[in-house]
Amino acid sequence: MTASLVTLRPEEAETVLRAALREVYGVDAWLDSWSAERFTTHGRHPVMRYDLRVHVAGASDVQHHQWVGKFYNRGEDARRAETILRALAGADSLASGVVITPRVVACDPARALLLMTYEDGSGLSSAIRQHDGVALSAVARALAALHATEDIVDDATSPAAVLDELRPRVADLRDRFPDQAASLQRRLVTLERETPRSPPLPSFLHGDFGPAQLLWRMGRIVVLDFDKCTRGDPALDLGNLLTQLRRITLRKPEKLPVAFASLRTGILDAYRRWTSPDPGLDRRVAWYEQTTLLRKIHGLAFDRTRHPEPEKILQRQAEAIRLLTLGSDSV
Repeated sequence: MTASLVTLRPEEAETVLRAALREVYGVDAWLDSWSAERFTTHGRHPVMRYDLRVHVAGASDVQHHQWVGKFYNRGEDARRAETILRALAGADSLASGVVITPRVVACDPARALLLMTYEDGSGLSSAIRQHDGVALSAVARALAALHATEDIVDDATSPAAVLDELRPRVADLRDRFPDQAASLQRRLVTLERETPRSPPLPSFLHGDFGPAQLLWRMGRIVVLDFDKCTRGDPALDLGNLLTQLRRITLRKPEKLPVAFASLRTGILDAYRRWTSPDPGLDRRVAWYEQTTLLRKIHGLAFDRTRHPEPEKILQRQAEAIRLLTLGSDSV
């Protein structure tokens, strides 16, 4: 047994893994060996990948499993994520297999831990480089399928709530970047004036649908991290996705050497093919692109915890300034 855990002592981790194994296979299975490593640096919650060698009664060979363990701040947060993933596993809108989501292995609310299957795939940027329109269409179809799921979450996100959350961030940015204060205030006033109405029938929203949460697997899209799910305007997910792609084209053009205008058109056109007519979608997506951009700029300028290294902080602040100076019409 080897382990490099930051959240559980080795003996505690083994207890959790053995209990989860019993949930999956029953008492006629035992753990031969296991290892663990930090899985990703994205996000605010520690995530571990566990590699297990398992004996199951009646099977002649040792089985290999890979699980992902995500540690939340509270047990109820782990339980909420479990409920969402189990509901998605049985959703009719996802039955065609266009979307792959992790399957729940076990939930341990006392440790605020959710164990899921490890889902592999290549990065979205490389998929877009290699498959271009096919990849964009797959992403749009996957998002449309998620939006069509029903009765999974009760929480709602309205445009008014988005603005309420954005106003103090804009105030912070005005203080931090006084040369941009007038421009920032104009952008906020425009967003307030052009606030869209909430859709009469809100959709299920992923809440953080972007390249860091998406993988490409043989023409299908793997979607990860359902921690920010609510109900609301599907334009919110689209605006978030497009803003993050825009950021990649600016920050790492070698990683995604595709014109952003082409990416934007490809995704929106494909999304419309898989959804009912929505005449106001373009305007609402543009509105959410602007709110997402300002929120991202604030995170780059003020967040010193996710990547605390001094050189990383300087890079993030430089990117914040660059995004600010693009102007409100550049997204």
